[in-house]
Amino acid sequence: MAENIIIIKNHKVKNGDLMQGIGDLMQEEKADFIYSDPPWGLGNLRYWQTMNLKMNNVERVEQDYDTFINKFFSIIKYYATDRVVIEYGKRWRDDIIFKSNKFGFIYNGNTESFYKSGSKLLPLDIHFLSKKEKYNLTQKDKQECRDYNGLKLVEKIFDFYCPKNAKIILDPMCGMGYTAQVSINRNLSFRGNELNKTRLGKTIQRLAK
Repeated sequence: MAENIIIIKNHKVKNGDLMQGIGDLMQEEKADFIYSDPPWGLGNLRYWQTMNLKMNNVERVEQDYDTFINKFFSIIKYYATDRVVIEYGKRWRDDIIFKSNKFGFIYNGNTESFYKSGSKLLPLDIHFLSKKEKYNLTQKDKQECRDYNGLKLVEKIFDFYCPKNAKIILDPMCGMGYTAQVSINRNLSFRGNELNKTRLGKTIQRLAK
């Protein structure tokens, strides 16, 4: 097992750059459900590279946005057995829809949610994808996304969109571990990758409890 991969109980996480792939993390496993919040646009990609430098003294790697988003979609396409949820900024809605179609996903629509920036709540999109069957979002589904944010939002989406027979959950950019926490709460096995070692430490703390 590579040094940058940590196993906790029935969970497994990796400290690594998504651009290098996650084959060593997944080991040919497939994910029954993928939920992720990748960096929004070029500015956000550069921001997280800068934060990794400040927090972990890891040299910045300049990223091209289109190359990155294509890599992200190629990874979720390969590892998803069916359903995928992506949180992304509203500014890039058309791009996410285009990439979803380009990579062969069924695009099941999007709805609005909110994230906290200081004391403010700002809007974002939740995109619902699948590989096998069309899923029709109900008004109740959409409303529950609007009513919650953060961990509560992830919980609500798991409630209506995660397959009932799911066992393995993947977040290829898992940050501080909301997807991991909901996986734990539902006795599911989590797989996560994160560039920032300090932020990944928060996920590891959740998994180790």
